[in-house]
Amino acid sequence: MPDEIKFTDVNDIAAETVAQLSKSETEQEENKSATPEFLAIKSTFTPSRGDMGGGFCVIFEGKTGKTVFQVLWLAKPYATGVMIEPSKDWRTFVKRLPQLGPLEKDWGEKLQEQLKEILTPNEKKKLFENYAKAKLRQLDSIIRRSFENTAQCVFSSVIDVEPVARNELERAKVIKPLPPSAEEVARQKREQEAREREEREAKEREEAQKDGTFEGTLIMCTPVLDPVRGKASSMLVPGDIIAVGIDGEGTSALVKKFLDENNIEPVFPIVEIKDTNGKKFLYVKISDEIRGIVTITKDIKIKTKNDKPDEPPAASLSFFGDIFFFGVLGMALIILLFVIRYFFLR
Repeated sequence: MPDEIKFTDVNDIAAETVAQLSKSETEQEENKSATPEFLAIKSTFTPSRGDMGGGFCVIFEGKTGKTVFQVLWLAKPYATGVMIEPSKDWRTFVKRLPQLGPLEKDWGEKLQEQLKEILTPNEKKKLFENYAKAKLRQLDSIIRRSFENTAQCVFSSVIDVEPVARNELERAKVIKPLPPSAEEVARQKREQEAREREEREAKEREEAQKDGTFEGTLIMCTPVLDPVRGKASSMLVPGDIIAVGIDGEGTSALVKKFLDENNIEPVFPIVEIKDTNGKKFLYVKISDEIRGIVTITKDIKIKTKNDKPDEPPAASLSFFGDIFFFGVLGMALIILLFVIRYFFLR
């Protein structure tokens, strides 16, 4: 929701407020492309008799009719011949209000209060919905009649309306930006994490390249953990083959895509191990031109691959050996019984 109404101090228009109202061509283009959510009413009024004149600008939110910005300048004596065109954009219009002449503070404060009550929130909402077809003459009549009753002076006036985008009011610090949505928060978090990861990897890559002799491409890798059968990182030596994960963009993405498309398991031999500032850097050979860097900050068990074929379990060999032994022994006993019976029991 918009902030509470901001009644700009007319004495500050030429200083702080005007500084916020300057805008670049880029901002103008962005404002044109943004959907307007607010409406600005701009008017100048000159005296039909007397010597008092001025102008005002009111901006309200179309959905609620809530006023978020209001400023009025009243000059006495009125500097005739200096006319501001309400058709100018609201920033330019407000910036030029002091050119109407010296400020009449007492009457200006009275009309400022009167301006707050001229249109109800519902009337403002209806005006926003139909501002393209609005009868500005009728609106001008309402405002002028209210001012004339308060100031006891007859005015002739010119009025115009202008749709205003939220981002324009946010840049001018008239309203505060809306809090981001859950989706926007999640997106910003992902972007922040990606930036931090890139910065961390760049720093680690820089540390890993210090005093190195390899002139090829280095990509960041992550170790694949195996808490049961893995080998402690403190026990790894060059020549060990370890499993790694490859993530990221650029060369990393190309390597990962190649491995995936060719069903190649990402296991590579360690070619170098370096300890720097409490970190262990494991360099794995992906190709002659590409090496991976695995950064280890504590002792962990990493999945390894042994080039030698696995030997059959010792328990299995013992079991089959025992069967063979007792089988042969049994056959020998049977043959012995036949021999005894043949020679001694005849």
